[in-house]
Amino acid sequence: MLLLLREDLTRSFRLRNSKGKRTEKRGLLKRFSSLAIPIIVGVAILWGVLAIAPMFWDLIEFYLSENLGMGAAIFNAVLLFSFVGSIMISATTVGNSSKMEYLLITPIKMRTIFLEKTIIIIFYNSIIWMMFGVPLFLGLSIVSPFAFALLSVPAFIIMLLILITIGVSTGGLVGLGVARAVAGRRALKQIGTAIMSAVAIIGTTLWYVSFYTNSWNDGPSPFDALFDLADSLGFTSILTPGYTVSSVSLGLLIGAPWRWQDLLSVGLFLVLGIGMVLLNSYVSEMAHYSGWLASDATRTSKEAIRKEHGTWNPRSFPGLKLSNIVTASMWFTITSVRRDARVITNYLLGPIRFAIWLILPGLAFGEGFGGITSYFILAALIPFATSYGLYFAGYELVYEGKNIMNLQLAATNLEEYVRGKVYSAVPFAIIASVIVSIIVLFISPLMWVYLPAVIVACTFLCMASGGIAANEAAKGGDFKADRSLTRQRGASVRTPLRGWSSIKASLIPYAIGYAGVFGMILAGVFFGVLYTYAVLPVFVLFCWRLTTHYTRKAGIKLAQIDATKYL
Repeated sequence: MLLLLREDLTRSFRLRNSKGKRTEKRGLLKRFSSLAIPIIVGVAILWGVLAIAPMFWDLIEFYLSENLGMGAAIFNAVLLFSFVGSIMISATTVGNSSKMEYLLITPIKMRTIFLEKTIIIIFYNSIIWMMFGVPLFLGLSIVSPFAFALLSVPAFIIMLLILITIGVSTGGLVGLGVARAVAGRRALKQIGTAIMSAVAIIGTTLWYVSFYTNSWNDGPSPFDALFDLADSLGFTSILTPGYTVSSVSLGLLIGAPWRWQDLLSVGLFLVLGIGMVLLNSYVSEMAHYSGWLASDATRTSKEAIRKEHGTWNPRSFPGLKLSNIVTASMWFTITSVRRDARVITNYLLGPIRFAIWLILPGLAFGEGFGGITSYFILAALIPFATSYGLYFAGYELVYEGKNIMNLQLAATNLEEYVRGKVYSAVPFAIIASVIVSIIVLFISPLMWVYLPAVIVACTFLCMASGGIAANEAAKGGDFKADRSLTRQRGASVRTPLRGWSSIKASLIPYAIGYAGVFGMILAGVFFGVLYTYAVLPVFVLFCWRLTTHYTRKAGIKLAQIDATKYL
């Protein structure tokens, strides 16, 4: 066990005797930053507590003595985060046979290997909480006049580890159960992943809404109901592990006498934590032996007639007369993206994170903006139109990777191939424009005269954004980047576009979009609706010119790329 722990920890931090091409590229300072940053943060917190706490110690002692369980909700939240964050860890660890097999052939019990992996997960989950909690308790214990106040630090560390052990082990068991239920069911996995990704994106967006609206209004937060629900579910109950952590650690700070209930709770949760982590290692061993996570497979008899697949020949899109290269590029891009539910969900819903800051001013002030609210909602269309062009024509072009070599050897017209990627983003831009236009129509029915022009303008803006992004991807893209949104611990992360290429691919389409779309609307507001539709052809022609110009440049650049860029 100690040998395995040593190997995992040294490979994670790599402070000395580092080997491997990726590790050798990291300087000594960067390797030490993984430890230096938590130390600096901890020292800063300790200094702040020592500087401020003496002035308010009487007040702190009063509140703590009134309610030793005041931190129960926070500690129970730590338990919840540990549980949620580790749901899929055990499943991915058990199912990672390509790397686990090397460990499993060693003369070590399989259960010990999985137990060590769980302990490592507990350690990584506890780092961030200890980085904030240990200096906080240490500072308060130094300020406290009670003799045994310093015992609150080890008590906090021990209780926090018990807390996280329960959360991680429970999450691991749930993750293994979920993996058992969906094993071999790709469609079910994709649907579940898409739903969870969508919930995460929308949830974080609503969290931004709560902070933004509270900064403008004095009304209740949209998350107040959630906090009330958490309270009603018993997050502050004396029977929860978080309450025990709060009562024991805070009680030592103010010299509160130990109660037999606390001693009994500590013992019970300690036994529960040890039992859960041992159970997790046992179930992991069973899962690996029984092949829970393996995909379903059936043998084909010798007499069976095997089906032969014909040549892949994607048909043209209905109503569009496009070349075979453009059509193949469109189908290939959309097919590649939808293979991973996380990717397609982030591509389609990701712009919400940017659009929300444009919509919120109108929602926050309500009637104070009058009829301007609808214009704020229209402004949210620009991130959707430009982001879809960036994702489908920029990022996906970089993610072609080694396939660029196949296209070059096949003498493919790369300009048409790039154009197909640009066109693949258009349907999503149209759908987003129509949905937002319907919302605007409900808020301000008088805006209906501008909405057709806005939909057309955003469609061509998406193509112009795609052309610009494709050109920047061909010039400054990292063709060794990986589309995968998850990574193994310690693995390097490659972004598809870097430096000025990333900035230009994002900012230039934004500037064109806001200037063009709102220029048309303002022309209609000040001079009449006909002027909007008079400016529209100019904007459409300008975007089309940008699309053809930059897709041609991107195609030429791709044809000239050396193999070292993607091999």
